[in-house]
This record gives sequence, C-alpha cells and structure tokens, in this order.
Amino acid sequence: MHRIPLVPLDDSEIFDNIAAAKRGARRIRLQRIRPEVIVAYEQYSDLAPILGDIAKASFSEDDAAALIHAYEVSTVPMAMLRSALTQRIIAARCPFCGLSETSTLDHYLPKEQYPEFAIFSKNLIPSCSTCNTRKSTLISDADTEVRLFLHPYFDEIPAICFLEANVGILPDALGLDFRVIRSPGLPLAIFRQLRSHFSLLGLADRYRLMSLDYLRTRWRAFSRFYGAGRDSERVSNELLQEAQDYEQEFGINHWRAVLCRTLSLSQAFCDGGFEVLRRIQ
Repeated sequence: MHRIPLVPLDDSEIFDNIAAAKRGARRIRLQRIRPEVIVAYEQYSDLAPILGDIAKASFSEDDAAALIHAYEVSTVPMAMLRSALTQRIIAARCPFCGLSETSTLDHYLPKEQYPEFAIFSKNLIPSCSTCNTRKSTLISDADTEVRLFLHPYFDEIPAICFLEANVGILPDALGLDFRVIRSPGLPLAIFRQLRSHFSLLGLADRYRLMSLDYLRTRWRAFSRFYGAGRDSERVSNELLQEAQDYEQEFGINHWRAVLCRTLSLSQAFCDGGFEVLRRIQ
C-alpha cells in the first residue's frame, strides 16, 4: 500500500476532448450532460477521500451508458488519459497492494454506480488486475459506513506501525504470516479501513508468497554473512539495514520492510535458520 501523487490534468478539457471524439448521438448526449458532470467533478475534489456521502448524479440509462462507453471504447483522448495515469515510474507498481505491476485502471467509485466519474482522472487509479478484480464495486461497509479501501491519491498512509509479521522456523519450511494490528494512537476508523483493505485484497497470503519468493533468492547471501564463524549478528544487521532502506523509501508499513525487520529480530532465523530457505520450492 502506498500513495501516488495526482497528475495535474484539466478534467473538463479531457471530458470535452473525449466527447468530441465520439460520433452522432453519443457526442450530443455527452455534450448535453457536461454541466452536471463538471459539478460532480468539483464535488468529488472537495470531499475526497471521504466520498461515502457524495450525491449520485441523476442520469438516464442512455446517459450513463454514454459515460461508460467513453471509458470502455478507446479514443485518442482516452488513450492519452490512460497513458498519463499509468506511465509514471511511481505508478508502475499497484498502490493498493504494493506487489504487482499496474496493468489496468480501477474506478475508486465504481463506474456502474457513478458513471459521472467514468473518465475522471482523480477516480482512476493505476492498479494490478488482481486488486481491480477483488475491489470490484465495493465502497463502504454497510454497518459502519467505513470506506473499505484506501484511496491512493488522497488517503495518508499512517506513520504508526499497523502491519505485523510473525515468523516460525519449521523443519522443512518457513512459517510466515502477516496481519494488520491496531497500535496505540491509531484511530479505530482508520484501523478498520486498513483491516478491510488488507483482508478484501487478500494481502496476507499475497505478502506471504512474495516474501518467500524474495527470501528464496537471498539464502546464499545470508550464508555468506553467517560464514564459518556462525556470525548471526552479521545476518541480523544486514536484514536490519534492508528494513531501514525500505522504510526510508516506502514507510514503516511496507511489507518488505516489515519482513526484514521481523527476521532481523529472530535469533532462530539469523543463527542458521535461514538454511530452510534452500528447501522452499
């Protein structure tokens, strides 16, 4: 999970260009509903990231279909918008999970429910296909009204530790699991949002698999640090340095920073337990 900065775009101009690229009735329809769409854009910008109470625009089925068509059927202006949002280096990795390559755009407010934001840049999040599929049309918890997912453009990632890893050395495997915790000072509503984001996107299992894949390539390095002198402290210090590097770049709750810091504190892992990594397939 990480934030990505907004791209400075003129969304009214983008809407006009995409509408002009359409033909016949769709172009006329988009141009006719333009004022209502622009008002919705302004409301979104004013309220974000607290979007649960945003008023839905009243469009006919044909109007809604035209707005969704503007996104789904490529035009040169739509392709330019997609490129502007996805081609930045900081957007190369999905901000929802921090794991996979971005390959699609997610509508933070689903276009099926909010067609007015179908081509609104602030509602289009570069994401991986897994997160886009898992997120689907979910927005808020019906009981608590807490938003289920962080908004990568607008939500601040808490600087308080909320991601925890637990490790165990097994005879032929490395036991590893991740979970979201509520540390002192973390507001309950934010904790609930982090927990739902983590759970609904399946991050516990995805972080575990990526951690094991990452560590599988590192056991030779750990073995060199350990050496003939069985220097577990050197292994621990190397892991701690890696954790600090990731923390400085991505924050204390980046999955790899949490992983490395946790392993640096595991005497069992640093004192030769890393050899179990050789057997991970």
